[in-house]
Amino acid sequence: TLNIPGTFKTDVWGYVDPNDGTEYAVLGDASGAGITIVDVSDPATPVQVGNLSTVPGFDVKVWGHYVYTVTGGGGGQGGIVDISDPANPQVVGGFPSSHNIFIADNGYLYAEAPGLKIYDLNPDPLNPALVWQDNDNGGHDATVIGNRLYDFHGTFGTRIYDVTDPADPQLLATINDPAISYHHSGWTSEDGNYLYICDELANHPQADITIWDISNLENPEKVGEYADANAIVHNLYITGNYAYVAYYTAGIRVFDISDPTQLVLVDEYDTSPANTGEFFAGAFGIYPYAPSGNIYANDWDYGLFVFSFDSGTSVTPGENELPAGFELRQNYPNPFNPSTTIAYRVGENSTVNLRVYNLLGQPVRTLVNQVQSPGDYRISWNGRDDAGRALPSGVYFYQLKAGGFGKIKKMLLVE
Repeated sequence: TLNIPGTFKTDVWGYVDPNDGTEYAVLGDASGAGITIVDVSDPATPVQVGNLSTVPGFDVKVWGHYVYTVTGGGGGQGGIVDISDPANPQVVGGFPSSHNIFIADNGYLYAEAPGLKIYDLNPDPLNPALVWQDNDNGGHDATVIGNRLYDFHGTFGTRIYDVTDPADPQLLATINDPAISYHHSGWTSEDGNYLYICDELANHPQADITIWDISNLENPEKVGEYADANAIVHNLYITGNYAYVAYYTAGIRVFDISDPTQLVLVDEYDTSPANTGEFFAGAFGIYPYAPSGNIYANDWDYGLFVFSFDSGTSVTPGENELPAGFELRQNYPNPFNPSTTIAYRVGENSTVNLRVYNLLGQPVRTLVNQVQSPGDYRISWNGRDDAGRALPSGVYFYQLKAGGFGKIKKMLLVE
């Protein structure tokens, strides 16, 4: 753990140095301490390397080597910070502030409250270009997965849009459920067929998290729920068959969603056990996408926690135990330039093949083609093909094949 500057610690996101693969946690604070950058390459001993108090720190997201951060309210100015040198963060731009932000893989920033605004970061990441906004003052949080925008609109429900063209979102469905008091945030299963909605409301008898089958958007159907009257759900993220959830007063919880209609609690850690009644106490933010597989959580009072979780079982593995199953993780950073890191897990002795393909499905780079023993691996790709030639910017796919396992993920190389 690391108690960072400030008295109201909030969001957390991750950054990986493209030059040496060092992992950093980027943490926010809403009391005036701004953002703090922590080297977590040794998760047992995180080290603060940078801090910038001249920007807001309520909600933070990373795109490339820039941090985008907002005030948490509708007024003021959001900040853009260059962290290419994590020890010396520099303010390089700004944009109208909001409550929450989300940055999609294709470089569009979605800002919530007041209303929903969409900015294009691609022409100039230092000067976000507004391409669309709605006309109401609602909204709370947004998640974009693929070409779908999930707009969690507080008391007005959850709206699902097609954002194939982010400048012209098309409303596909609206979820309104009287059992949900406040549509706060959420995420989808990896196949996109199930949506998990968090209801941020203290001491209510309804479910904290509701599960929706959205395979038919003409008729979204509630198929499951999870409730704990003694905890307040805040933020939820999914990777693989696990949901990682930050709870006020209850820390972090990990749920198995192998059956997407069920949230099965498999592990938990209370980051703030002394706080059982205060609403804003406990884990505010959680980030489960580090290439190492480590999980970052930012506790409102106690700051950064770094966790490991063995997705094969619900307990930390012993020294001689081996990882269970195969897994391909999302590359990071993404989008990237000039390089990115791909992490994967090998569950048994296998011939492992990891390849990069272009949009035409043509292989452009073989990263791994050898027998590997069980374990966790990381490899960097520098955006070049097998002949060493620099590839043009655009969308690429990477595929892992090993022991009958196959998985493909998408990444974006930018100029």
